[in-house]
Amino acid sequence: MKHYFSTALFFSLTFLLLSISADASVSVCPFAWTKNIKIGSVSDDVLKLQQFLNASSDTAIALSGLGSVGNESPIYGPRTAKAVAKFQEKYAADTLAPASLSRGSGFVGTLTRAKLNALCAAAIVSPVSVQTEVKAVESATTTAPVAEDVLTITRPDQPAPTLAPAGAGSVPFTSITLTAGSKDVTVNSMTIERGGFGADGAFDSVAIQDADGNQIGEERGFRSNHKVDVGEPFVIPAGTSKTITVAANMVSDLSSFNGQMPVLQVVAVNTSTRVVGTLPVKGTAHTVNSTLVIGGATVVLSQFDPSVASTRYINDTSVRFSGIRLTANSKEDLTLFSIIWDQAGSAGVSDVANIVTVADGKSYPTTVSKKTFTSTFDPPIVVRKGYSVDVYVQGDLKPSAVNRTVEFNIRKSGNIAISGNSYNYYVLILPNNNTATSGHSVFITSDGTTNGNEGRPFFSGSIMTVSGGTFTSIGK
Repeated sequence: MKHYFSTALFFSLTFLLLSISADASVSVCPFAWTKNIKIGSVSDDVLKLQQFLNASSDTAIALSGLGSVGNESPIYGPRTAKAVAKFQEKYAADTLAPASLSRGSGFVGTLTRAKLNALCAAAIVSPVSVQTEVKAVESATTTAPVAEDVLTITRPDQPAPTLAPAGAGSVPFTSITLTAGSKDVTVNSMTIERGGFGADGAFDSVAIQDADGNQIGEERGFRSNHKVDVGEPFVIPAGTSKTITVAANMVSDLSSFNGQMPVLQVVAVNTSTRVVGTLPVKGTAHTVNSTLVIGGATVVLSQFDPSVASTRYINDTSVRFSGIRLTANSKEDLTLFSIIWDQAGSAGVSDVANIVTVADGKSYPTTVSKKTFTSTFDPPIVVRKGYSVDVYVQGDLKPSAVNRTVEFNIRKSGNIAISGNSYNYYVLILPNNNTATSGHSVFITSDGTTNGNEGRPFFSGSIMTVSGGTFTSIGK
């Protein structure tokens, strides 16, 4: 018989397992981290990471309160990033030196995961009667199946209170966990309301993110009723849960809102499925700060961008499609984590091959979803303040691409994941040149100037037409 456990049982069981030993690493291990983790990630991997780091005082998230032993959460915020950076510097020979880094980045990539897994595998796990304790909890719990066609809403641990400075991107305010019953559930969008002591004007836009920090749908600004509908349809498979984070992008001038403590709450989950649980789910009140100066970045057209419409031929290889040059301002060093390209031309995914992103002269593979190509930089790329890095996308043209077009765009600036190294906030990216209201090989803004609002796409790449070639003579 298949058993379905309630969320309350899950957390009770988790607490029981973690309380078996006072040593957090013993409680966590054995465990293997298999995915990259960055600021904004929400997952069980983050919870286990925090518990592991808390096993040592020199890598602890916090010594008391939120983030301390027993108060860990599945949300990867600035405190966790700082603790990871300490861990990386503690084991620099394994986590930093191979990537020619001297300071911890706070990004859990291949090298850091390898060290975490090696240490966790070596941890001594006492054969305490875990199975006996688990069976005792199981036997005392009702095993009734989850009702069909239902979406259950629960409130997980919320992000730790922090500052929301001017120009900060993806500041996590609220988390909500959605659990599907015995049928798949499609969530169309979520309605977010601004409350608490604050004003809508402090927020440039609001969005929702999945556990990996990937944005779901477009970010949007509040309506006059202090509410906004965000997200695009996503599916929660039957019998599974998904934790969603509500994140905000702050405006670049917060002088009129300094010291306010707004709250973002989920007031509706828009789905045709029956919803159970308590709404609204209220998040954390962050403090709006207009004095903390964080970094930022500007972008212009890269020297590697074709710059004009062009014609290429089938079987051409290493064709450069689109490129940008990104510059860190003088406030702080930045770290570039990933970039997402959207192929908007008529060519399909099967018409191109070996698509890679070249950043700072090194090639990074892409993962493909429909016509979206994502590159994660592992290790992430540090851009020193005042310095620039060229990032462009290239690949091969297959015979099936004949008479089709290729156009690699960047749909929104948020598809360039970059954060400041001093405060670990995602930062604003603004065009510094090559702007227009429409066109190609340009950054789109509302009025065609660098002061205009960001358009869609944020970067419109050049159009490349693929030809099959011509024959001038045929030899015998």
